[in-house]
Amino acid sequence: MHSQIRVNSTAEMLRTIRNRMKREKEPRILILGLDNAGKTTILKKLGDEEQGGAPEGPTQGFNIKNLSLEGRSAKLCDLGGQRALRDFWQDYYENTDCLMYVVDSSDQRRLEEAHATFVDVINSVPRVPVLVFANKQDLATAKDPAMIAEILELVECRDRKWQIQGCSAKTGDGLEIGVQWIMQNCP
Repeated sequence: MHSQIRVNSTAEMLRTIRNRMKREKEPRILILGLDNAGKTTILKKLGDEEQGGAPEGPTQGFNIKNLSLEGRSAKLCDLGGQRALRDFWQDYYENTDCLMYVVDSSDQRRLEEAHATFVDVINSVPRVPVLVFANKQDLATAKDPAMIAEILELVECRDRKWQIQGCSAKTGDGLEIGVQWIMQNCP
């Protein structure tokens, strides 16, 4: 009985959060990707938050931020990317207007996992535009955006608009171009 109450409370809590996030004419953008890809760093850089001190640990749930660009607002929701948390991503898919998928371009050993996770997301959220940030381009070991596009098989995404943008969440290079694309292509 207690587990049923907990499940209902969790489902109700998720519904409340989703409803709060959905505002008229304000697109809702999910930021997804594997843990350590740079999702939260991108979110903070876009929000002009200071990036000092010790490195942050992985996001254990989600971070939400409002973003305004060129007179338009959007709600960004950064979801934790650890394997155990990815099962909960589906709870946020409803009412998603755009996806931002972040890839650590320098982590060669996890690119296959990033591809498999990307395919799962794309199959679960049809037709919404997707921006792929090929992050960590400031590192010498980073694959270029064209290689990341090939690894993710972006040309197979024929049911939606998509864009790949090289970036560095640390320096901010490439982020503004990607966000402009999102704002132009989100409903």
